[in-house]
Amino acid sequence: MSSAIKKTGITELRHEIDVVDEKLIKLLAERQRLVEAVIAVKHRDGMPARIPARVDYVIDRARVLARAHHLDPALAESIWTEMVEWFVSHEERTLDLKK
Repeated sequence: MSSAIKKTGITELRHEIDVVDEKLIKLLAERQRLVEAVIAVKHRDGMPARIPARVDYVIDRARVLARAHHLDPALAESIWTEMVEWFVSHEERTLDLKK
């Protein structure tokens, strides 16, 4: 166990987790804004919401980045798969409304 963990109590660790959670939410909001821009381009260019090669690339890249940052790649794959599927569904719904 590292000395930092020995000196830190559960309250402090939970606070640090809360700070990280807020950062993650801010990043997800930024990602959502970018997806909204992608939707506009896809609508303009007549592109489909789901582009399988892009989906595969994003999830594969998440696994690679997870390994590089010492995160379990299975966790990254699970989270990214869920996130990408949610965003693709959002794109499909939004593009359908714009028809």
